[in-house]
Amino acid sequence: MSITLITGASRGVGEALAWKLAGEGHTVAALARSGEALQALAEKAESESLSGVIIPCAVDLRDPHAISQCVGALEKRGPIETLINNAAVVENIPFAEQSVTQIEAIVDSNLKGTLFCTHAVIQKMIPRRAGKIINVSSVAGLRGISGQVSYCASKHGMVGFADALTQELIPHNIQVATICPGAIDTPLWDPEKNPYPGDIGKTLQPSELVELISYILAQPDHSIFKRIVVFPSNEWH
Repeated sequence: MSITLITGASRGVGEALAWKLAGEGHTVAALARSGEALQALAEKAESESLSGVIIPCAVDLRDPHAISQCVGALEKRGPIETLINNAAVVENIPFAEQSVTQIEAIVDSNLKGTLFCTHAVIQKMIPRRAGKIINVSSVAGLRGISGQVSYCASKHGMVGFADALTQELIPHNIQVATICPGAIDTPLWDPEKNPYPGDIGKTLQPSELVELISYILAQPDHSIFKRIVVFPSNEWH
């Protein structure tokens, strides 16, 4: 029984992806801070008799020790073959008005959490010479966006991390892909504080990202998707 580990799985894209993969028969470890939401998701999957299973993992990505313990426990159930770094925190606030606590929350969750989780998972992937890692970054990881300075810094870091990690892991037969989406219709999105250019009458739907991730996962091991940029037609970067 192989496992797909998804961070930020209590809502939005992560929740939708966990549901789709479990419906296809996969064993999904759904990781987020909200244990209550994860438990509800796992119980719903069981009650609706999905062919797969959702394992709730209430973990704070800012805690590397907790992540290591979680990964160790999951590996006892089966190998983690896929990691999807999807968790994100965003604030649309001018940088000068952000508190240090807000800056830390964004960088710790978006960047450090991605590094901590990936570091824990690849300890087992490398000896097995198998695995896929998909990082859900943002168009904010490719350009500067006013009002999202800390978020841009964290997402640029995520893109740079993924580019370098790709080179390190290719010899170990581990694929690393990065998706940089624009505005997505999730609880994180606040249309009243749209930082992107253009009329925000359109946003990407979580289902669109889910289908894209599913496509990447279905590709053979020799295929590498270094970076994919996707955004609504009314939004240009």
